[in-house]
Amino acid sequence: MIVLDACVLIAFVDPSDASHDAAVSIMETLEPLAIAALTGAELMVRAVDRSAWVDIFRELAIEVIPITAEDMVAIAATRCDSGLRMPDAIVLWLARTTGSGVASFDRRLLAKAEQLGVRVVR
Repeated sequence: MIVLDACVLIAFVDPSDASHDAAVSIMETLEPLAIAALTGAELMVRAVDRSAWVDIFRELAIEVIPITAEDMVAIAATRCDSGLRMPDAIVLWLARTTGSGVASFDRRLLAKAEQLGVRVVR
């Protein structure tokens, strides 16, 4: 499975984005794709039609992984240990928790993932 950072989905839906072609390549992978529920919420913050993102997740068969109360301590530890912003820490936490790769265009997130032995998809 590949855990997607929000920037990949933003670039995928915006043909004018400089990373659009790279995002299309990532989305065409044969591996299952996933996002944390909070990543989905992050995408919806600036959306005019929030339900459009739900449709995109469904159409692309992106699994939305819930975050539970039991996950809070591990997420906080990932945030503290990595020095990443919370949205990126959640992507890293989910990839590590599920044994998945990470797809992002964020260099800090990818560097930290590689440092921790998480496979990165560029």
